[in-house]
Amino acid sequence: MTTKGTHQLRVAIVGGGITGLLIAQGLKKSGFDVAVYERDTHLNARNRDWTMSVHWSLPNLQRLLPESILADICTAYTDQHRSHDAPQPPIPFYDGLTGDGPVTLNFQDATGDGEEIEADLVIGADGTNSKVRRLLLGEEAGAAATSEWSMYNGTACYGDADKACFQREAHPLCALAFTEHGLAFCGIQDVPDPDEPSTWSFNVLRFVRARSESLAGDAVIRRLKDMSRDICEPFRSAIRWIPAGSIFFATPLRYWVSAPWGNKGGRVALAGDAAHAMLPSRGQGMNHALEDAGRLVAQMERVRRGIGLSEAMKAYEEEVVERGRDAVVQSLEDCKANTRVGESGRTRLATKGLRA
Repeated sequence: MTTKGTHQLRVAIVGGGITGLLIAQGLKKSGFDVAVYERDTHLNARNRDWTMSVHWSLPNLQRLLPESILADICTAYTDQHRSHDAPQPPIPFYDGLTGDGPVTLNFQDATGDGEEIEADLVIGADGTNSKVRRLLLGEEAGAAATSEWSMYNGTACYGDADKACFQREAHPLCALAFTEHGLAFCGIQDVPDPDEPSTWSFNVLRFVRARSESLAGDAVIRRLKDMSRDICEPFRSAIRWIPAGSIFFATPLRYWVSAPWGNKGGRVALAGDAAHAMLPSRGQGMNHALEDAGRLVAQMERVRRGIGLSEAMKAYEEEVVERGRDAVVQSLEDCKANTRVGESGRTRLATKGLRA
């Protein structure tokens, strides 16, 4: 792909997470020379699992990924054995204390050899604590702020068919509750064998309006159980049944409100959490990251058609900053609103669902 004479634009992406890899796939599909640089040496370097929801930004996945990957996308579902073609029941939301359900919604290189890399465009997709962002803006302006919230979450396999089936009675995928601490969540994580419920694992999560140090393991499970004695079912049992030794984490939540980063004449861009690190109150972070990927690739396709890289990255930055700033601020507001159990019907989660 040439834009100036015979020069082929080279793109370097810092960060091999969802955002970076999706941008790379989209650019590669459009004929760009792309390299991804990731600090972890293998896929399972970080021993923790998540469930992530793709909703309003699904078209970006469909547009950017090659057909060979889209054909196998169901293998990434938390329950790949379940058909999602038929209409799905609404996800239940509970009053976490009473169990009432008034609201339902539809809705540096690894070798360390000091190799220098040159590229026409560097994309910082390196997460909440983005090094690329801090290099652009300075340590103070580019640093993520610590919020007043922490998240306790992990994966539990109960090894018991009755317990596993009980957790899916409320909904086959997930259930949520409003509590005085914030949202609680329990959802299916993996279904190795649909006929053997004892093999199923679940993602269990609670937000807490308190700053916690980073913790892992049984200490987190003990804290989670202590704070959840009065929560309603099925969340009480989902937490009470967590086996010792399960992989759980307590994580202080950080955020960065989007601001112009100065793209160095179109040479540097930010995407995903590097561009707008928000709190996970309505499952918006990943969807905004996918939107970034779609818009960035679209701008690069304009470059291929002849506009300047500086003009394209300026347009990309302006849109991301405006959209990202609003989304981060909303995520902070949503976390607070989700603690007002008696007013849960007025929350953005209840009135807008998962829409942006």
